[in-house]
Amino acid sequence: MKNLNEVTMKKEIPTITIAVVDDNALIRESVKFRLNSLGYNVVMEAENGQEFLDKLHENTTPDVCVLDINMPVMDGLETTVHLKKEWPAMKIIFFSMEDSSIYINKGMQLGADGFVAKDAPFADLNNMLLSIINQVQVA
Repeated sequence: MKNLNEVTMKKEIPTITIAVVDDNALIRESVKFRLNSLGYNVVMEAENGQEFLDKLHENTTPDVCVLDINMPVMDGLETTVHLKKEWPAMKIIFFSMEDSSIYINKGMQLGADGFVAKDAPFADLNNMLLSIINQVQVA
């Protein structure tokens, strides 16, 4: 049974599709590179919420969105409202320098599934993703 679970877990990770939405191109590329190296499948990138919403109307919906809060055009909070209305199954992880409890609480009220500070170790983002994936598998 243990081997079956290990095989299942290894098999499940690559099927998780992720979007990275951040106005900083270097951060987008770095997060995409690190996630891909861990076996996740980054299928979409955008530099603000509006661009992400536009891409969602034309593409397959990713399982998880790693979403910055403070962006031009449409910020992460406003984007979350649209995502939860039109794509309620998508999981949202806020990934931001805005780590004050006000932003975290507001994001959770709007339906975000987690929060990781940009200055946290990268393992924190991976752990958050694994936690969300495991909740999906159990449900």
